[in-house]
Amino acid sequence: MRRFCSLVLSGLGAVLPAASSASANDYCEDLWFTRNAIMDRAGYCFGSNLGKAVFDNSDCIGKTVEISPTDQRVVAHIQNAERDADCRIDTSNRQLSLRDLDRRKNLWDLPVRSEDALACMGWRGEQLPLRAGHSNSAPVTGKVNHGDIVEMNFVGDQGWEYLQVLTRDWDVVTAGWAKVEFSPDVCDGIIP
Repeated sequence: MRRFCSLVLSGLGAVLPAASSASANDYCEDLWFTRNAIMDRAGYCFGSNLGKAVFDNSDCIGKTVEISPTDQRVVAHIQNAERDADCRIDTSNRQLSLRDLDRRKNLWDLPVRSEDALACMGWRGEQLPLRAGHSNSAPVTGKVNHGDIVEMNFVGDQGWEYLQVLTRDWDVVTAGWAKVEFSPDVCDGIIP
């Protein structure tokens, strides 16, 4: 039985399985976004086309910003994962292909992409509220309902998992954090 359990960021050694260049690019874009969203929230001023297109420079304070020790560890983890996956994001582009980019910008807590991925085909569990952060006081961003396709591609944090609810065409319907202990019993089927 496979259990989806929370991982501590400092204990991770992310390695990208090279399934395809498209999935490798998605993984790298995801890591790039989260790393730079942390910097954006600290007031970093982006100079690249991609940075200026994805983030709002109107409230930036400079190229040197301070981030918390926790964010420093997350950024270091992401940079290691990017190196391990040989990520090369073309920052002359003006867009990312992330399926839930707009939703992620409004999160209290940013998810970090994991090397592990699985999709729960047909959620059997109870209705599950999704939240903007790792707290029951965080705003509800959506919910997982009976029969939904639920994708889990992110590192758990403090017992919370970032879940994406998908259509049959794999478009993101909603996403957010949930306090959940995953087991195969809550799915009609699992795609690793």
